[in-house]
Amino acid sequence: MLKLSEFWSARAHSEDFTLTRMGFMTVRLRLLTCLLMIGIPAWGLVDWLTLSQEQFSQLLKARAFCLLALSPLIPLSYLIHFRRERMKLALGYLMTVMMIFSLFCLASFDAGQELQAGYWAFPYLLISLFAIFPVPLSLSLQLAACIMIAMLGGNWLLLGQPLWSAATLDQLWLLTLFALASAWVQCGQLNMLLQLYRESTRDELTGMMNRRLLMKQLAQSRARFLYQQKPFALLLLDLDRFKRINDHYGHLAGDAVLKEVAACLAEQLETGMVLGRYGGEEFAVLLPDCGSGEQASGVAERLRLAVEARLIKSPTSDELLEVTVSIGVALMQSAESAESLLNRADERLYQAKVAGRNCVVGERGSPDRSVA
Repeated sequence: MLKLSEFWSARAHSEDFTLTRMGFMTVRLRLLTCLLMIGIPAWGLVDWLTLSQEQFSQLLKARAFCLLALSPLIPLSYLIHFRRERMKLALGYLMTVMMIFSLFCLASFDAGQELQAGYWAFPYLLISLFAIFPVPLSLSLQLAACIMIAMLGGNWLLLGQPLWSAATLDQLWLLTLFALASAWVQCGQLNMLLQLYRESTRDELTGMMNRRLLMKQLAQSRARFLYQQKPFALLLLDLDRFKRINDHYGHLAGDAVLKEVAACLAEQLETGMVLGRYGGEEFAVLLPDCGSGEQASGVAERLRLAVEARLIKSPTSDELLEVTVSIGVALMQSAESAESLLNRADERLYQAKVAGRNCVVGERGSPDRSVA
């Protein structure tokens, strides 16, 4: 279920969703920049047909400035690297260039001179163009407020339009309507992206991340280890004798056990730890900044004890089911592939099964039920 905080601020988004959204926005930033670089010179034809030679020359300079200022955005967009702060700077830069262009155009008209429809409607067009970006509501309102303040101030300083005149209030009202409509469209896009993202990355039964996203997180953890020397550990957990639960109590009871175990594991995790369903009755946990086998095995033992202590009511009877897990632990080693790390964790999980289940096998290669 989506939360209101996810629509208000990007701080409520996961790191992986932020990367996905930034990639989507980067493509749109390039397309919008190209559109503006084509449309702004093409607009000059209208000036040439309707304005005096002097005004046309002044506005031509404004268009030249705009083209020069916008041109770096296309190559720079490839340097954003899906960073949220860099995208905010890029959007702010784009908005600033367009506002300067608009104010320069306003300065080319004499006070009291009737504006062309294009220049009069430019603030509304600018707000509408930003509606293509799926940004949170807080950023949407900030961008709209900056445009409104700049345009109203420009009308006052450059065209001599009083701030409290009927024309100013009318323009402010229309700008507000466009800003709200734009924010509504942006929130709709954000909602669509969030829903599609969760459908593609979340396990339908337990609600935790699925194997696809889990492997992506593992690859990112490995990259951080290689380039930043940030150690991490991988835990593979398997429910003991899960087939017996399905055979004896039915698949509804098996589903209930999986959901309850997932909730139990999630309750034990600390900030930064990553939990996902690896497949079937297997779960995986990534432990960031974990540089020792004892630390990783201690976390694994805490998880094992928590599951062991949890009694799960069967949905098909009044019985309380006791569930245990076996856990294999592996620390990331220098230049090791993700597949190799998974294989080592899986081998230790198998050793835990052979040793009698309901135990942890860590870097020492022997089962331990009392590490914590």
